Amino acid sequence: MVRFSYDVNQHLVELQASDWTGLEQLCVDGQVVSRKFSFSPQSEHRFQLSNGECCRCQLISDPTCNQTLCRIYRQEQLIASLKHSEANKYLYGYQLLLLAGLSCLLFAYI
Repeated sequence: MVRFSYDVNQHLVELQASDWTGLEQLCVDGQVVSRKFSFSPQSEHRFQLSNGECCRCQLISDPTCNQTLCRIYRQEQLIASLKHSEANKYLYGYQLLLLAGLSCLLFAYI
């Protein structure tokens, strides 16, 4: 699970993403404003602040260097680029192994 928090114009923006389940959730001031499942290396969440400003968060994962970026835009201007590095460099390999194992079990069941 990776979490990013940033203050955008006095609004707390929090993005949480699970690399195991693919669930991504964006909260503004504690309220969920966007939720999706994504195993893509890049995803985007759009939201609007109470003053009407349009914002978006980009989540970018790079498994080669075990780093996840969260870019936050307000009115199409980049206002923050946050980084999260994984301590476990083998995590991506474990995910692929788990996915392959679950696929084999599913095919064996069918």
